[in-house]
Amino acid sequence: MSFTESGEHKELRATLRELEDKFRPSKADQRERTDQFDSSCLQKEMFFTACPASLLLNPDVEYDRKKGSTYPEFKSTDPIHRRPIDCANNLIAYLSSYITANDIGSETKFSATSWSSISLSEGPFRNLDEYEHPEFGVTSAIGVRNFSHPHVKAMIYNGLEGRDGQLLRGEITLALRIIRAQARWRRLFEHMTVPVLLFSFMGPQHARIVEAYFDGEWLVMRPTRLFDLRDKNETLIKCFGQWYFGEPIGETREPLQS
Repeated sequence: MSFTESGEHKELRATLRELEDKFRPSKADQRERTDQFDSSCLQKEMFFTACPASLLLNPDVEYDRKKGSTYPEFKSTDPIHRRPIDCANNLIAYLSSYITANDIGSETKFSATSWSSISLSEGPFRNLDEYEHPEFGVTSAIGVRNFSHPHVKAMIYNGLEGRDGQLLRGEITLALRIIRAQARWRRLFEHMTVPVLLFSFMGPQHARIVEAYFDGEWLVMRPTRLFDLRDKNETLIKCFGQWYFGEPIGETREPLQS
């Protein structure tokens, strides 16, 4: 198989670089387009599917007891540790533990066989994070095994409080950086669309899922509504798990029509 990069693909990567520059703090021009994901987290699939809920563990009291997990209830957190970035990372830690518990499949006989971890310390995915206020970054990312699809899923944090219907610059910037990073792999040069699914965590203690892709003209961002996780929501945690373990779908080799 040839991994020669076409002129069209080179132009795509150049456009992505230019677009990212437009979202730097000193820039005012923004070109994101937002559509609304169904807030049930189970409909309007475009590039990702959700796995059946029956395949996953129930993150209930009994689950926490067996796994030795403690949900980070906001009201129980010391006020000095309620910064948006702290609460975002607390949620990520709990969800990551839940993902791991399902991935080993000892009780559900389920494993994320389609996905594998992406190194954030080497290769194209280095230096995704931003440490100046407002801080944002990627804690983990997964891609499809054997590069059969260009899809990426990532857990990200933002050091700001979120608002429903309003994307944070960190979400937009990280979507662009992840798309650019994935598009650099030679084995994916034949793909003109790189779909990204962000599990985005922010303050006060909120989260949403954002599907993002570049359609050749626009950066399209499809967020769910912003979910309040200051109190434990077992259904929502499981819903996030369903999207995390779901399969990649959609046409990515041909340019999208705007």
